[in-house]
Amino acid sequence: MINYVISPKFKKLLNQKPPPMQAAFLECIARFAENPRHPSLHTHLVRGVKGGAVFEAYIDKGNRLTFHYEAGKIVLRNNCNHSIIDRDP
Repeated sequence: MINYVISPKFKKLLNQKPPPMQAAFLECIARFAENPRHPSLHTHLVRGVKGGAVFEAYIDKGNRLTFHYEAGKIVLRNNCNHSIIDRDP
């Protein structure tokens, strides 16, 4: 299992989601912690981000989470709908 850190921004946005969507995100995070490259997550590098490598994983067809690696841990950065990559990954 991989260690991860949930950023304050990620936690705040997650708490604003309806309970069924929170459950979907938490299920995804559990799968992600077991294997960040699980095929269902469709994990890939977000292109065009300045300041380091940011990755994206799919929650479902329209929702995503972004993360980066830091000091041997995964930092969950943001969670939103697909347009997340156009704003603030």
